[in-house]
Amino acid sequence: MFYTQEEAAVLGGFLSSYLNRGSASGLVREELARFQVGLEQGCLQKAELLWAEQTLLALKPFWWEEWEDHRALMSVLLKTQALLRADK
Repeated sequence: MFYTQEEAAVLGGFLSSYLNRGSASGLVREELARFQVGLEQGCLQKAELLWAEQTLLALKPFWWEEWEDHRALMSVLLKTQALLRADK
């Protein structure tokens, strides 16, 4: 089980729109770049999935509002959590 193309696009696009900006720390942008490479190649490691889960949860106040498609993002969050459980 892995992300579908649609899930990867939703996840990558959302994270990039919030974290790939000058106001984000260099470390955050580096983590995002590493995550996006793994996402595109379909080879995310457990640490990257944990990072995505924590980041989605931290950004939840931004995506739960009407500005973002919270149903798609919640689906991606649940899929991320399922991937983490399957990896155990």
